[in-house]
Amino acid sequence: FVPRYDTDWMSRYFFSGGIMPSDNLPLHFQDDLKLRAQWRWDGTHYQRTAEAWLANMDQHEADIMPVFETAFGADAGIWWQRWRIFFLACAELFGTSRGQEWWVSHYRFERPA
Repeated sequence: FVPRYDTDWMSRYFFSGGIMPSDNLPLHFQDDLKLRAQWRWDGTHYQRTAEAWLANMDQHEADIMPVFETAFGADAGIWWQRWRIFFLACAELFGTSRGQEWWVSHYRFERPA
């Protein structure tokens, strides 16, 4: 992901230099990896995951903040809020239209013979 706008906080702080591959992208590399199985989960699964991560983070704030302070210094509080917003945004995005807009895919590959 490349941040395109000053407001593009998710690309800047969470996915810098990464990609969000399409569901079928790994299928285009069958010479290198042979697909054995694929599972598609509707967005409600990741919605619940993001909500659980947020609840867990909030529950363990006293344990996590010292780690954030070591990693982010004076910006620890800002990063705390960024992570909260990230989990909230993911939960809302993946829960859109009862989980039918965004999916999570899992793959099992093997080396080709």
